[in-house]
Amino acid sequence: MTVRGVNTPTRLGGFALALAVVFGAAYGVGQLTGPVTPPAETRHDPAHTPEPVPSTVVPEPTTDPTPTVTGGAGHTHG
Repeated sequence: MTVRGVNTPTRLGGFALALAVVFGAAYGVGQLTGPVTPPAETRHDPAHTPEPVPSTVVPEPTTDPTPTVTGGAGHTHG
């Protein structure tokens, strides 16, 4: 359905208004109904937080002086 004789700014304004009405209605319904599930009980006790474990992996030294190039589109030139 095309509305003839209506300029672009009026159409965009109408669209923005309709969008605001739809989102406003969705927000209102969400406020009335509340959450779907009760919020999960979360407790954080810093005394029981585990310490980070340091990495024991040591990288192998390389003998190749050429830097490794990563990324790109997977194309090779040559």
